[in-house]
Amino acid sequence: MAEGSPPGTGAGPSPGDATAGAAAPALAAPAPAPAPGLSLPAALALLGDSKHLQREKGLKALSALLQAEPADAAQAAAVEAAVMELLAADSWERKLGGLMGGKAYVCLADYRDLSQPFLEPLRGAAMGLLEDGEVRVRMAVGDVLKALAQRGGVPVFEACAPQVLGSISRNFDRTDAEGEGGGAEGEGGEGPDGQTARGLNPMREFLTESPALPGSPTPEPAEPQPRQAPADAGGAAADGADGAAAAGAAAAAAAGAGGVSAGSLVSALLKSTYRQVRPGQGEMRHGTEGWKCLETSMKALQALVEGCGAAIGPLLDEPLRELLYRALHHPNRFVRETGHFTMCTVCEALRGPGLVAISPRVAELLSDGMGDNWSQVRYAACVSTRSLLEWLGEGPDREALMPTLLPPMCLNRYYVAEGVRRYAQETWRLVMGEGGRAAVARHIGPVVGHYTAQSRANNHAVREAACACIAELLEKVDRAAVSPHVPALLRSLVVCFKDMSWPVRDAACIAAGRAVLAYPEEMRPLAPEVLSLWLAHLADNIPTVRANSAAAAAKALRAYGDEVLPALLAALNDMLLRAREQPAESSRYSGLSNETRFGVAERHARDQDPKVHADQEMFSCGSLMARFSTSYLIKSDGCMDHGFSRDKEPWEVSDGAVHMLRELAAVRPTAVTDEHLQGLAEIGGMASFQHAFNLHETVWRSLLPIGQSIGKPRFKRHLRALLVPLLADCRCGHQLAEAAAQAAVEGLRAWIGPNIFAGYLPEGVDAAALFGPGDKLLVPQRPALVGLLGVFAQRPPALPPPEGRPACA
Repeated sequence: MAEGSPPGTGAGPSPGDATAGAAAPALAAPAPAPAPGLSLPAALALLGDSKHLQREKGLKALSALLQAEPADAAQAAAVEAAVMELLAADSWERKLGGLMGGKAYVCLADYRDLSQPFLEPLRGAAMGLLEDGEVRVRMAVGDVLKALAQRGGVPVFEACAPQVLGSISRNFDRTDAEGEGGGAEGEGGEGPDGQTARGLNPMREFLTESPALPGSPTPEPAEPQPRQAPADAGGAAADGADGAAAAGAAAAAAAGAGGVSAGSLVSALLKSTYRQVRPGQGEMRHGTEGWKCLETSMKALQALVEGCGAAIGPLLDEPLRELLYRALHHPNRFVRETGHFTMCTVCEALRGPGLVAISPRVAELLSDGMGDNWSQVRYAACVSTRSLLEWLGEGPDREALMPTLLPPMCLNRYYVAEGVRRYAQETWRLVMGEGGRAAVARHIGPVVGHYTAQSRANNHAVREAACACIAELLEKVDRAAVSPHVPALLRSLVVCFKDMSWPVRDAACIAAGRAVLAYPEEMRPLAPEVLSLWLAHLADNIPTVRANSAAAAAKALRAYGDEVLPALLAALNDMLLRAREQPAESSRYSGLSNETRFGVAERHARDQDPKVHADQEMFSCGSLMARFSTSYLIKSDGCMDHGFSRDKEPWEVSDGAVHMLRELAAVRPTAVTDEHLQGLAEIGGMASFQHAFNLHETVWRSLLPIGQSIGKPRFKRHLRALLVPLLADCRCGHQLAEAAAQAAVEGLRAWIGPNIFAGYLPEGVDAAALFGPGDKLLVPQRPALVGLLGVFAQRPPALPPPEGRPACA
């Protein structure tokens, strides 16, 4: 536990080290009770309690006692006797308490007071629990071994290593027969309190995908097929084999006997063709399923190596290193994670010529780990990579590893998992310093190869990071080094632009926009295809993809000018008013009393409507790829064809057009026409469908930037028409639309001028009452109970109703 952990790792002090004796308080004299008020017998009794919190309380009290005034020999003997008694108990809770207490005692007691007659039985008892049926006990064994190795050094490792390595070797592989129950070697899982539940396999009847249709589970047949063929088959299928010959013989014999229909014959042939494999066997074994005690034995090895520290170097011979190398490629991700953390300590222990000799092999393994599909494994590999590079130091030995380690180090700086990303960024600063760009330019070939390969990885987070890295490479690294590889990088971005995962499409969209400005001529051959993708993604289901597509299209306009302007204007004119086609959902709730065309009562009724929320198709923000599928991930013929998106709504098309209008106004203000501004006023007044206010939010956020781009004279011609829906949305009930509308009103007033703005206010709106001190819009706050009681709460009075639109609810 944290209370009993020493501040550092490494080899423990020698028995005669006075410094170590002073650092740990001795147990030589009676000590007053600690602050919690528990006596030593009470603390030791709590260690064996069946409740977790009580055991933690006992550990905390024992640690406080050991850290207080030194205890006498009688109390030390009492602690040792209680620990050994707990370790000999039958209950796993008492065993766990004994290991916790033993670790705290070894860590906190004076080394000179720790008698060898206690340390050796403690080590033996801990090793006896190395393969205990309770995982928490096995994990605590590693903590005890680490504490003993810190105290005793290499001799503890030499005493424990044979049994630990033997446990790892025995459990490293699993046969297909394991996990099916019934046998002595089977392991079906762990029951309550970690007790092994043999013979239980909840996934036994699940039939997985066929090779022809990967990713689709096969439904269980209504009636199980008999395993034995009739007697007429001559025993051809009596053993239940799934081979095509046996099934065909059985089917033919049965048909000859007149007992099997043609449908059964087809079913038998299909069953013989499409092999049914249960998860947990062979290639279908999942990376997180139990692997007996392999993970905990690996952690015990890790604890021993870390406890001994640098002194373990001479014992890390080739067989032991090969075992660690195998663990880094183990199917179980927890074993891989533990292996990488162990390699971190190995690099420290072997620093010098020994580490240089094995560094090429280790670098390949760490590079593979930094590309692991599990973030925890990826993080552990990053930790070991930093350790390797730090202990190698600057020089030719480190530079020789850069082609292997540099590409995954670069990519992990953009990985979606924050822990991996921040650690990789810190590693980059520590290792590369100010020479990162130059190092990437020197090794541009491996970097580009890694990026393009990762853009097609089976993990959508990796593909997203690859797009960000490609954009960075195109913008920041020496053009002379990158130019030969630009076509391959751009083609990878186009492929990711058609990805099934919207974060990947979003990242590819942004990266392609940055690539247009960085390499306009190299991008020109792909410009028509990419431009069509940007325009199509203006109607994407995801708001950020729509916004980023518009921004990227504007960058293409900056790069190519009049070559792309006609296509952008044509798309804008076609899309802007598409929201007119949006079905009016409020007609389903026309019997309710509403103050607006889609007011609070109607929205509340829609929120409670089962037809809107029940039996709907589900979508994922990431990849929907099946865990064991072997099919290729990119499914596309141009845009929204990735197979997992819903049909786009007309209001989403208009929403993307508003984004496009804002970006177009910033680049080509003269291209914005009066019809475009009239369209903004029209869609800002739409309120007959549920998502109208999501569309309004985009309109109001874009209004001021558009006006500032085209200038006051042109914008003021449409200001009065725009203020009618804008003021109405200041109290529409949709929080985001309200915030956007209020910010737009305040921004427009400050930009145009208070007096001129007041002249454009609709009839019936008092400018003096509308704004208060500091030019802030005066919008009455709703009662605090609105969020709690919904439509039953009293709403505050509305703003004066602008002309052309009813008052807001």
